[in-house]
Amino acid sequence: MSYATHHHDLSGDSITVANDIARLAWNDTLEALLAHAAATPDHLACTLAADSDFALAHAAKGLMLLSLARSELVAPARDCLARARAAALLRPVTRRETMVIEALALWLEDAPRRAAERLEAILLAHPFDVLALKLSHGVRFMLGDQAEMLATLRRVAPGFGESHPLAGFVHGCHAFALEEQGFYAEAERAGRRAVALSPRDAWGRHAVAHVLEMTGRVDEGIAWLLDGRSVAHANNLRFHIFWHLALFRLERGETGEALRLYDGEIRAEPTDDYRDIANGASLLARLEYAGIDVGDRWEELAAKAEGRIHDRRLVFADLHYALSLLGAGHADGAEAIARSLIEDAKAHPSGERRDAARNGALAAFGLIAFHEGDYDEATRLLGSARGGLTTIGGSHAQRDLFEQAYAESLIRAGQHDRAAQVLDERLARRGGTNLFAARRLAQLRSRGAGHLAALAVASTPLAIAH
Repeated sequence: MSYATHHHDLSGDSITVANDIARLAWNDTLEALLAHAAATPDHLACTLAADSDFALAHAAKGLMLLSLARSELVAPARDCLARARAAALLRPVTRRETMVIEALALWLEDAPRRAAERLEAILLAHPFDVLALKLSHGVRFMLGDQAEMLATLRRVAPGFGESHPLAGFVHGCHAFALEEQGFYAEAERAGRRAVALSPRDAWGRHAVAHVLEMTGRVDEGIAWLLDGRSVAHANNLRFHIFWHLALFRLERGETGEALRLYDGEIRAEPTDDYRDIANGASLLARLEYAGIDVGDRWEELAAKAEGRIHDRRLVFADLHYALSLLGAGHADGAEAIARSLIEDAKAHPSGERRDAARNGALAAFGLIAFHEGDYDEATRLLGSARGGLTTIGGSHAQRDLFEQAYAESLIRAGQHDRAAQVLDERLARRGGTNLFAARRLAQLRSRGAGHLAALAVASTPLAIAH
């Protein structure tokens, strides 16, 4: 029998932990998890070193591993589940801790939505449980469950007053959930409050950047993100925040600066984390749509993507691996991913994966058609995928890549009336300020007097000055 004493963590909830050293290390883990700190794994390791039978820590580790969407981490996550269950047999654990273990088991059974629901059920009795909140937030984000993400935060976030040590981080999650549902003014207020309360809240800073991007406030976005010290502590989320900065630079026509950020920040560490690959691939694609030569940068991404062709853990990741492979001219690998998405749409045991794969397959084959110069087919496929792409996960800003690819396909296919409609809608959504849409609309309208002019537009790179 392993003995434990009653302790409370930063959430104010009881935890079944053996000693105060483990409790303090666990508190550090919670803060680091919410801050997206690079030191999170180290704090978790210290927690388990101080108490190897801490069931909650084992379960949390397993959920964190699954959130990385890497096929080789499924077995270690299963080991975490086994360790958590064994630890729970050694000493009585709370119902709250048991439910986190159950959530891990559900995700390992290919039921991530049920895992999120189990975590959210904890919040009914423990509304300050930041672990359950942050983990469910992450799962909902991966599933594209924006409405449920916001519903949970609307219930829970108002209870976190400024005296709670982790309140800022919770308001940062709320800000992101609000932004993804289009409540931009409310999201901005929540995000700025989050960062003021918790300066290490990289997610809250990121949420405000989303608001500024979606509302066309480019100069404010650059100013908000320019101080890199604000995310120096962060894990690979800092690369994503620099990606947002590069998008603002690109929106201002500063392609040279966007490339500098790509080399010096976004891909400064050549990882194969799917989020980092997505940052790189989507920025390079945007630059190429603008007529910019990106050199051999695709090759590095494609080399990483080659090792992920058969991962099949997250459709959002699969599509960016395919994009990377296409960028380097490795069409066979991209087609293998697209075919696997068709297979998963038909027969994968996870309903979430089947839904995402159906839309992802359309997008993948649309990207392949675009790469092959078959713009009519690219238009048909990307247009068919448009309405369902939230199911692949990611944010509106990340999925905007596919909207840009669709607009480019329409222009290059000579479907200029439809292209103008899509671009007008895009411009309106961003408060009338969007360089991508404005420049393309200007060229379409200035050269739209005749068929020959239309053909010229379809074949002319819409380059942005360095």
